[in-house]
Amino acid sequence: FVPKPFTPFQWAPMNTEEQFLTKAYYVKDKFKEQLNAKSMKFHYHDANTTILEGILARGDRKIAKIIYDVYKKGCIFDAWSEYLNYDAWMETFQENDMDYHFYTDRERSLEEVLPWDFIDVGVTKEFLIREWKRAVNEEVTPNCRVQCQGCGATVFEGGVCYENKN
Repeated sequence: FVPKPFTPFQWAPMNTEEQFLTKAYYVKDKFKEQLNAKSMKFHYHDANTTILEGILARGDRKIAKIIYDVYKKGCIFDAWSEYLNYDAWMETFQENDMDYHFYTDRERSLEEVLPWDFIDVGVTKEFLIREWKRAVNEEVTPNCRVQCQGCGATVFEGGVCYENKN
């Protein structure tokens, strides 16, 4: 789970590497216990790749220097696990006196100005906050095909709730 910008989970903390692995092994072990285990497959991302994904997804302009510095160290195809040099990334964060946990495993306040807040994707921040609160309270939001949730995306004159009105 990597909380992405422009979603209700953009305020959520990510799991730490240890939490990712604990959960992955738990699910993997539960799969093995099933009677039909041979017909099921369970794949999960390497925890280090997931952490980098979170840093890049949730980072601000300070991450640009990290990306450039790690590129100068030869990191290019890090999305491919056979080329990932996680140590170079962590070393680069240390060299730049930055703690990557600031971007990954802390919950953000609803008042925090997020690095991507200046981008208008149509969906309003008010809607995202409302949905975040519903998620925290474990409330299910009705499907947009059933009832428009007022997210604001109708400004693009498309989508299932917009089409149902015409």
